[in-house]
Amino acid sequence: MQRLEIEHFGPVDSCNITIEDFMIFTGAQASGKSTIAKCIFYFHHLKTVLFQVIQRRWGGLESFTDWNLKEAFLREARNVFVQSFGIEEKLLHSGKIVFQYDNGMIIEIRIQKIETENDVSIEILLDHHILALLEKLSENIEAKTKNVQSIRDFIEQSVFGCDFDAVYIPAGRSLLTMMAPQIQYIYAVMDDQQKRMIDYCTQCYLEEVLKLKDFFQSSPKLLVRKMENTVDYPIDRQRVENAADLMQKILGGEYRSISGQERFYYSEEHSVRLNYASSGQQEAVWITNILFYYMLGRRKAFFIIEEPESHLFPETQRLMAEFISLVKNGKHKVIITTHSPYILASINNLLYANRISKNVSRNELNRVIPENRWLDFNNLGAYYLEDGCLTDITDPEFEDLNHDVIDGVSSEINDIYESMVQLKERSETGDSKCC
Repeated sequence: MQRLEIEHFGPVDSCNITIEDFMIFTGAQASGKSTIAKCIFYFHHLKTVLFQVIQRRWGGLESFTDWNLKEAFLREARNVFVQSFGIEEKLLHSGKIVFQYDNGMIIEIRIQKIETENDVSIEILLDHHILALLEKLSENIEAKTKNVQSIRDFIEQSVFGCDFDAVYIPAGRSLLTMMAPQIQYIYAVMDDQQKRMIDYCTQCYLEEVLKLKDFFQSSPKLLVRKMENTVDYPIDRQRVENAADLMQKILGGEYRSISGQERFYYSEEHSVRLNYASSGQQEAVWITNILFYYMLGRRKAFFIIEEPESHLFPETQRLMAEFISLVKNGKHKVIITTHSPYILASINNLLYANRISKNVSRNELNRVIPENRWLDFNNLGAYYLEDGCLTDITDPEFEDLNHDVIDGVSSEINDIYESMVQLKERSETGDSKCC
């Protein structure tokens, strides 16, 4: 069981949660949703950080004789942490973040103000089990025979107990998509120091997009057929074709990257360059592309998706929620941050379908919402953030999300409207005076 504990970090004063297969964080802007999501990504991504440190050692980039794996890993883990959160010198409070992995391993980060130096201390503490495993790993990587896959397996299975690839999809995607013709060149000419000025999660997302875009040279359904003929593992044909159909509905067309040019196809005869597609299409295209790519792959992924509703019509938001649920129900895990009552209501529909499935005709229910999109309440975590604290918004009795959270804003808007109606009625009946 994975757990995350946060005390006084960023906008989050207190957080102590279990990491579930499907998680939702909602609340106002700057309430801490992204802080929690980035923390979860960070601790899942550390296995990649450790493997990259080892690769640099193998590549001769860290060749000095007194090189130490633990110190090199801690140094890079600290750099990634700073790049992810942009730690400021003037902290309001000292704080800590603690993460427990499925195998019981624990990593703690302490962030402390140094008043006398006007600086911040960031200390990363590894439990003694991890330290022992790093010592063992260090002996293996210095051996003359390098078995890359066995090292990767050891890191995932023994050190971190997690073989899910962490994939962060940030908000503000349309800006990077709009700059698609220039972004690859800009990123290619940046040196490592310049890249460290980019928010780390955004950097990982950008590298993911640049890595994957040439994969999408044809329509999603044709990609499915090509993959079936080339890979040595089974592909769930029905699930991925359902996903392809949902992608078409969400995007209103198809993304393709041909000879380095990214275009959006409304039909075989009508297409535009991607940076001329609508803002909603630009926001959604790389959510659907990345998730679809991992559906076709062998590896499992833990997706952290910020604001999947951005720039989408309410009906399309429903389709996006169903698409994400369809992917999650394959072999993956998902976290979303959202401001949208439409996303929350759509998730409730998927939870309700699963709840009533034993009491109604499954065939008829399947025609309303296909079974591969239903969500199991037992694997769900959902929280509302306000004033630095989390409130669990799941309702165990009805096995859904608390409707007060979904309807709260609408009720407030309706109350304001009702107050104005009453004011107008009093004015017309002479019960109030105009000032």
